[in-house]
Amino acid sequence: MELFEACENGDRERVDKLIEEESRDCNWGLIGACEGGHINLVNLMIKKGARNWNGGLSCACRGGHIGIVNLMIENGACNWNEGLYSACMGGNIELANLMIEKGAWDWDYGLVGACRGGHINLVNFMIEKGACNWSQGLYNACWGGHLELVNLMIEKGADITLLSKYDLKLRRMRLNKLIESHLVRVENRKNLFIVDFQRDLMNRTEKYL
Repeated sequence: MELFEACENGDRERVDKLIEEESRDCNWGLIGACEGGHINLVNLMIKKGARNWNGGLSCACRGGHIGIVNLMIENGACNWNEGLYSACMGGNIELANLMIEKGAWDWDYGLVGACRGGHINLVNFMIEKGACNWSQGLYNACWGGHLELVNLMIEKGADITLLSKYDLKLRRMRLNKLIESHLVRVENRKNLFIVDFQRDLMNRTEKYL
């Protein structure tokens, strides 16, 4: 992971030192460089033997680095659905369209990525394409702390009762930063749930009204 972080941060001096110290899996370096958008380090990792083209494609799509995306494709990357998910998560509609042109078809996976990243334009784009997994969209919108998308997924028909099953790892959620009252009220047909985000998101209460 040290090599990944050094490549992601574009720290060439640190990268060179890590490579010299011992034998490293340069595939970690490749995906780190793709994530950070450092083409010089991408080429270095390839020179050192990295061949994780699909992992590089995914990270480059998430980071919005089209030049590196094309390089990964030239070298053999072909996991278009994973690229679509990552492009949607990163909010890059140009790369989302490129993945679709290449053959991506999993609209629900794209919806999940867009909800997690909080990109309403890509959420709507995936819905127009046919995405309809509202419950997974809801879970990922909650995970990312995107209140507008939480409400949209509920309006579309997401089963809010699944939230308690997902558990949501509330410590990692950021909805409290979006809600001054620390209370989210969401209505799903017959039931109204109150999710209390007070107490530093450590506890969760749900009540029927």
